[in-house]
Amino acid sequence: MRLKRLELAWRGVWIRVFVRLMRTPPHAPAWRERPHRVLFLRHDRAGDMILSTTLLAAIARSHPTIELDVLASPANAALLDGAPHIHQVHVFDKRRFGDYARITRALRARRYDAVIDCMVTAPSLTTLMLMSASGAAHRVGIRGRGNDAAFSLTVPGDERSEAHMVDRLNALAAAFGVDPSTVPRTPTLEVSDAERAWALGVWAGERSADSPRVLVNISAGTIARRWPLERYAEVIAHLRRLAPDLRLRLIGAPAEQDRVQTLASTAEAEPVATRSLREVAALVATADFVFTPDTSVAHIASAFARPCVAMYLRGTATRWGVLSRPSRNVEHSAATLADLETAPVLEAVDVVWREAGLTDRTRSPL
Repeated sequence: MRLKRLELAWRGVWIRVFVRLMRTPPHAPAWRERPHRVLFLRHDRAGDMILSTTLLAAIARSHPTIELDVLASPANAALLDGAPHIHQVHVFDKRRFGDYARITRALRARRYDAVIDCMVTAPSLTTLMLMSASGAAHRVGIRGRGNDAAFSLTVPGDERSEAHMVDRLNALAAAFGVDPSTVPRTPTLEVSDAERAWALGVWAGERSADSPRVLVNISAGTIARRWPLERYAEVIAHLRRLAPDLRLRLIGAPAEQDRVQTLASTAEAEPVATRSLREVAALVATADFVFTPDTSVAHIASAFARPCVAMYLRGTATRWGVLSRPSRNVEHSAATLADLETAPVLEAVDVVWREAGLTDRTRSPL
């Protein structure tokens, strides 16, 4: 804990140094007067990229003079495949020191007019470095986070306590003359015909074509969000009572394949070894019901309006919860899912199952 405090303090010092070096007088771009090449920084997790998708579309479509690029991470870049409003995607791995020089050359070669800071709740040292590296004359961000001097254009953030991360991100649309309240809150993703066909092949099997397709994801990303396998097995058994003929597929991250195989064996579920996040998205898009801890899978379910039950740690569902309906966010009262009982989860499953019309085993059109 002490080391973490020291790390945060040291990072804060460097953020203040960079803000002083990047100090610039406020000046708003005249978006309509000439073409502008704009870069959106989203070099972090897959879920963050998914929740940014409607904002990206709103910025790209706000003015015909804007050409929008995105700087992504290896974890989230593929999610923009097929996005018609994104001109180019740069992939940057902040864990590789040598990537900083390479990405600086690539960004300078594009001659950006404006760069957008995606960190809407707290300043990021890496983001400030990338904004400076871009060479863009205009820097856009949320005001009031202690780094206003580094921006040429700031807009107010959504400070409501109940504001979802999508609402906080959509506040950036104001910098482009777009009312944030008009930007859709539900994420958007694309899957190709080939990806959808692959997923439908995974669902094919001995069951009836009308039997519900249920996708269970057990990967949680962090230890705190890891739920015991025996409780996943209880949920699977409950789902089978709801629909004895269901088609259930079990997925998890490559690093958690041992847990996937263990649960598949004990719960008699069929595991699917997905090779990419694109394949995960295709499975979610073609599912009738999704069950997952708080991960990018929950946000993918929102993007494709798939019925979903997702489990959240204390105080996180309001900001990160599933947005599509019918869905339920099960928020535990603790800082770990380890002792979350199955009762509230099964109750949520029953509600979503009924609201989705799955009680009669009628699937929504895909």
